[in-house]
This record gives sequence, structure tokens and C-alpha cells, in this order.
Amino acid sequence: MSGLDQILLDDIAANCPQEFLKFHQCLSNPSNPCSTEQINLSKCIKTQVPSFQKIQGICAGKLQAYEACLKIKKSQNGCKDDLQELRDCAMGTLN
Repeated sequence: MSGLDQILLDDIAANCPQEFLKFHQCLSNPSNPCSTEQINLSKCIKTQVPSFQKIQGICAGKLQAYEACLKIKKSQNGCKDDLQELRDCAMGTLN
């Protein structure tokens, strides 16, 4: 796991503990799609996690470029450069 991933996970766990725990508990049951838990965690992340909000604000253009690439190429492998630029931007905002 990269430093960026660990920073975000720590911030998510600290700011959305109930949603984070419920989602991970749900994942332990492979027959459960966890849609509700995923939606609740996502909402919490977007509104309560400072590091995510900062990245989303500062790196909005990089995020949009990556999302556009995924829609066009339908593959993460085809969008490695866009993903790396987004990760570099995100890491830069958190340092």
C-alpha cells in the first residue's frame, strides 16, 4: 500500500468509523453486495474526510481527466498515466 493510500485510509477510519466498519463487516459475507454500506461510506467520505475534500478540490482537473479516460478506454490499464498524474497531485496536496 502506498503512503497516499495509507493516509486516506487513516483519515477515512478516523472520520467515518461507523460507515468504514459496517462496510468492511459487510465485505466478509461474499453473498452480500454491500450496496447500502458502500453508498453510506462514500457519502461520509465526500462530506467528512478532510484529506479527500482537499484532493477533490485541488486535483479536480486530474480527477476529471482520469474519469474521462476510464469512460473512453473502459480499462484502468489504459489510463495509467492519468492515474499517476492524479496520484501525484493528491500526494502533493497532502504533503
